Amino acid sequence: MRRVLSWTAIPLILVALISLGFWQLERAKEKQALLDEFAARVGQPPIAVSGERLGAGQSGAAATIRGRFDGQGQFLWDNRTYEGQPGFHVLTPFVILGSDTRILVDRGWIALEGGREDLPRPSVPSGEREVAGRLYEPLMGFTLEAQAPEFAAPLRQNLDLAAYAKDAPFSIQPYVLRLAADAPDGFVRAWPEPRETSVQRHRAYALQWFAMAGVFIIVVVAVVRRQRREHQSKALS
Repeated sequence: MRRVLSWTAIPLILVALISLGFWQLERAKEKQALLDEFAARVGQPPIAVSGERLGAGQSGAAATIRGRFDGQGQFLWDNRTYEGQPGFHVLTPFVILGSDTRILVDRGWIALEGGREDLPRPSVPSGEREVAGRLYEPLMGFTLEAQAPEFAAPLRQNLDLAAYAKDAPFSIQPYVLRLAADAPDGFVRAWPEPRETSVQRHRAYALQWFAMAGVFIIVVVAVVRRQRREHQSKALS
């Protein structure tokens, strides 16, 4: 029975190792597509965002928006670090001029100072202005929250834009604007950019999984040969 189980497990293990390798190659392909998309948009003029809902495929595009900041719905995005220091990102709604539509503006990172029971309260800039940055489509991340917090919650573990928009008393664009590093009204901004190293990392991981599959095959073949020799030796004795 044990031998039957072991022979059944061999192809399953091999398939798992090879599948992980191809999964890493697929991740490398996705990262390469993002890198190519980002590179193609670097030299493009910024989009002038209006109250009209933005379509798909705009993530990474440079954008400018005219309007004003609105403190209603501002929150801190928890568990953000900068140079190893814990803190938050400040997300503030921005009312787009000529409409009641908002777009969330990520104004950057602020440090956690003191205890978590006394959260920082960043001020909200007043007056009409133009903000600039790059559009970002946040992805759902890991969270321990059983459900998304209420709209007015000052702290959120996850940047779940769909849940935020569902509870908001106004319409909101399906992107976040990461405020440009040289723009006023922000905090520490060190935005991640797609890099060739991330693509190479996934390819290296794929190579490791394929190598493990190759080593596994060699070990299985060696074990089979040894068992055959032992069986033949017993048969002759």
